[in-house]
Amino acid sequence: MPDEVVVCDDASTDGTADILKEYHDKYGLKYVINDHSLGCNQNFFKAIDLCSGEYICICDQDDIWLPNKIETVYHKIHSLDNSKPLCVSSLRYDIDAEGNIIGEVNGPETSGWRGTLLSYGRNQGCTLIINRLLKDLVMDIVHNKPDLASQMYYDELISYSAVIKGEKVNLPDKLIYYRHHDKNTVDPFVGKLTFREKVRRVPVFWGFTIDERLIPLCTTKKIFNGDIEDASLDAFLTDVTEMMTKPHVWSKLVRILQCHQLSIQQRFNIAFKSTISILLKSIYRYPLL
Repeated sequence: MPDEVVVCDDASTDGTADILKEYHDKYGLKYVINDHSLGCNQNFFKAIDLCSGEYICICDQDDIWLPNKIETVYHKIHSLDNSKPLCVSSLRYDIDAEGNIIGEVNGPETSGWRGTLLSYGRNQGCTLIINRLLKDLVMDIVHNKPDLASQMYYDELISYSAVIKGEKVNLPDKLIYYRHHDKNTVDPFVGKLTFREKVRRVPVFWGFTIDERLIPLCTTKKIFNGDIEDASLDAFLTDVTEMMTKPHVWSKLVRILQCHQLSIQQRFNIAFKSTISILLKSIYRYPLL
């Protein structure tokens, strides 16, 4: 059981405030209500900053945790070296607005920067548990480098900070039901997708990383510039930053294929899948990076 539950209400207009007060009176729930909307990122950072425990599990308002969620991620993070910033994530089931399972995210246990920066669905904020050292590191960045922190989703900043300054482990366990509906802040679910819509959602550089993750990777390089001990990780972030300066999509792909931190097999898969993705997106006139 958690020692405390902290809720940060981002100026909601429904009956959430009354429910929070009721749970505060009954169970000691700790909550604040913002005077005005801070937005997803700043609201999560505010809630995290209010937490006093040694370990923090992050929760979205519309998902469902499996009964063993906290126990599983806690035991894993507690088994690691807690003298450094730590983060552990899990996988998920996808459900629709009515709670029906519509998919699932699978994968083996991974760790290190390759397992985090080159993987899909392994940085989901609502699956994360972090230790206090990582909380302090992230909040220091938020307070002292706000312009850079604002260029990333909160869970990207948390995960990437752990990768660079500590350790990030991705568990194979599916421990939450992640709800998709038409009002999701990220990745809204609007019903069965057509082939055209599936093409739109496929990354341009298929097999490399999610398109939306490229700018945050460049931002990570700026945040920790000169303070990245892993030479291969530093070189990878340098490659991504240089890639993003290239003028068109094909030159970006060529730069990815020159990234020596990727295996030959990875580069072959990226070349093959990305070529298909680029051609399909061109046919449907979807924007390319």
